[in-house]
Amino acid sequence: MSRPLLLLAVASLVAVAFPSVFEDYRKHQAAESGPEMLDPPASVVTAAAPVPPPGRAVLPAGADGHFRASARLNNRPADVLVDTGATYVALNEATARRLGLVLPASAFRYKTKTANGEVPVALGTLDRVEIGNVMVRDVEVAVTKGDGLDTILLGMSFLKKLSRYEVAGGRLVLSR
Repeated sequence: MSRPLLLLAVASLVAVAFPSVFEDYRKHQAAESGPEMLDPPASVVTAAAPVPPPGRAVLPAGADGHFRASARLNNRPADVLVDTGATYVALNEATARRLGLVLPASAFRYKTKTANGEVPVALGTLDRVEIGNVMVRDVEVAVTKGDGLDTILLGMSFLKKLSRYEVAGGRLVLSR
């Protein structure tokens, strides 16, 4: 029993003494080697404005707490409202036509309930949706009959194609 205690005592003394011995050694080495030579600093280049990384867009919250963006749908400009409660990107028939998505009357075979009552809906696909540096292809859309829906809702059919989206600090970050 005394041998393990002796070994433990020696190990404890070494553990306590080693840091101060090591520090003295480092000071001695620094004094012998002379002053440290530093390379001159590299020239600094400043950018006029930060550029978001490829595949990333940051949307600030509006005064009402909603996230809006200027987007490009099928290469055409459009303002959108991000809506995580919408299953699809949703837009009205006139907007769909403007974006090059023309659906026959027979395509409006589904129904959805809105604040204005039941509305006929057709499903279609946008070739591409872009927000900032984020671009997604083949996005399913729900097109409402008529012009009752005056805002394009950017729903989960777009968001689920991203690698990540998160809300933090009053900003929505989209990552592809």
